[in-house]
Amino acid sequence: MSDKSTILIVDDEIVSRYTVEALLSSEGYELVFAESGEEALEKAVELVPDLMLLDVMMPGMNGFEVCQLLRANPRLAELPVVMVTALDDRESRIKGIEAGADDFMSKPFDRAELRARIRTITRLNRYRRLVETEEKLAYLANYDPLTSLPNRNLLMERMRQTLGRASRNQQGVAVLVLDLDGFQMINDSLGHEVGDKMLQEVASRLTHTVSVGATVARLSGDEFVIMEEANDPVKQVSDIAQRVLDAISQFMMLNQHEIVITASLGISVFPSDGEEPSGLLKNANIALSRAKAEGKNTYQFFTGEMNTMALKRLILENQLRKVLERNELCLYYQPQVELASGRIVGLEALLRWQHPELGFVSPGQFISVAEEMGLIIPIGEWVLRTACIQNQIWQEAGLPPIRMSVNVSGRQFQDPGLLQMIKNVLVETGLNPIYLELELTESMLMEENINRKESVFAVLTQLQTMGIHIAIDDFGTGYSSLSYLKRFPLNTLKIDRSFVQDVNTNTDDAAITTAIIAMAHSLQLTVVAEGVETKEQLAFLEKRQCEIVQGYFFSPPISVKEMTKMLKQVNEKPFLFPSA
Repeated sequence: MSDKSTILIVDDEIVSRYTVEALLSSEGYELVFAESGEEALEKAVELVPDLMLLDVMMPGMNGFEVCQLLRANPRLAELPVVMVTALDDRESRIKGIEAGADDFMSKPFDRAELRARIRTITRLNRYRRLVETEEKLAYLANYDPLTSLPNRNLLMERMRQTLGRASRNQQGVAVLVLDLDGFQMINDSLGHEVGDKMLQEVASRLTHTVSVGATVARLSGDEFVIMEEANDPVKQVSDIAQRVLDAISQFMMLNQHEIVITASLGISVFPSDGEEPSGLLKNANIALSRAKAEGKNTYQFFTGEMNTMALKRLILENQLRKVLERNELCLYYQPQVELASGRIVGLEALLRWQHPELGFVSPGQFISVAEEMGLIIPIGEWVLRTACIQNQIWQEAGLPPIRMSVNVSGRQFQDPGLLQMIKNVLVETGLNPIYLELELTESMLMEENINRKESVFAVLTQLQTMGIHIAIDDFGTGYSSLSYLKRFPLNTLKIDRSFVQDVNTNTDDAAITTAIIAMAHSLQLTVVAEGVETKEQLAFLEKRQCEIVQGYFFSPPISVKEMTKMLKQVNEKPFLFPSA
């Protein structure tokens, strides 16, 4: 705040302006002049002065009208206004008060009176502004400006007070950390304005859902915390958590968009999971990670085992950052066999991590971690390049050309550089694009479709135009519909192993598998059945005219050396199948 008070003097008469300037020039004020009501409003908005000395009688907009407009502007509603008038009648003064004037002075000015009144008003106004600034700073130090909820600073203070009281009274306290599922996608697809409104709506729902006396805070981004005293943590807190999840998942109408979003919750309980605020928040966040891993839209309590898992996760993350430079990754291949000929017509490239101490690390242990860390982008590129190189090597060795299937993760598919990366790999390796198939999971494709319909279609179309085949992996486990399948440019539909496993014993799985095959054929899609392990499963699929099968009945995923040997053998002597 400047040391000088700014006074805006509004008068259409040049003599009056010069008079005021002469009277106040030695007082140390910053004097600004306006010759009309319109100019006065513009300068008031621009400068927000400490005082306006406003002439009543002016051509065009008079002082009463100016004052009324000032009071209608939230930024200027508290601006002190002293009306200056030659009219000394009671009616004019009442009209001025009704318009919002704080004081009146009559022309011609009394020098001592003018200085005294202005000195008093500006001093009081600067003090008011100072108080308002201090109050605002105090508010911002303790509250989130977007949602008006307590921020981390105030939350920690309340936690210390609540835990101290709970310790004396031997009560339990639950700390619930909440994170919205897929919130970043909302920001990216609909914009930050919608994202901000969603956060405000979530804050309102949380406040109305929790018990009286509970604290709801926003820490950052889409992370919220609920703190509530709980005598029966398991039952009471479970009820709270479920109410919160139910409240969040109700649809929202934001900027004419009907949106449904879910949340994940992690819960820690005082004193069993920690006795300090920081420890309880840390453990609740560990539980939150577990809830995310369990499929989201759920809640998890913290346990000691979770802490151990979190430590293992940290170690895994550190080691994952070095897998490429240490050359610890390798590909295994599983054959895809054509039932009509018994020949291998395709291979699925499957990633393996050959850890120097732990041996082979299952993809289930590290793929999701790599996705969250963003490492799936360089790892995915390595997989694609390695698989294409190997396919080209087999073809140059004289083996019959086959199609190589490579999995694409959700994070990879969202990467704007995906298409260019694929083009570069094909050029570098010399592999004909018709011998490459990209596998996208059904759930991933449908999720993308909800938010990026046209871009998903465009990417798939460009890939197909290049000659690359597109397959939907794990079909039947997601939530696709016939209309979506008809919309997208696809070549192959892979039936998930969970259906194939029990086709001979479970009538529902048999019916679903039969329906999927028929539907795929009606859409001119090739069908690949995964997880084939028995001759009975094979016979079932052959009878229903499934074209291609994949599974342990033929081979588990095997190394390059073993696959090279198998390709040569099957080329000379195809597989024989039992009669349907």
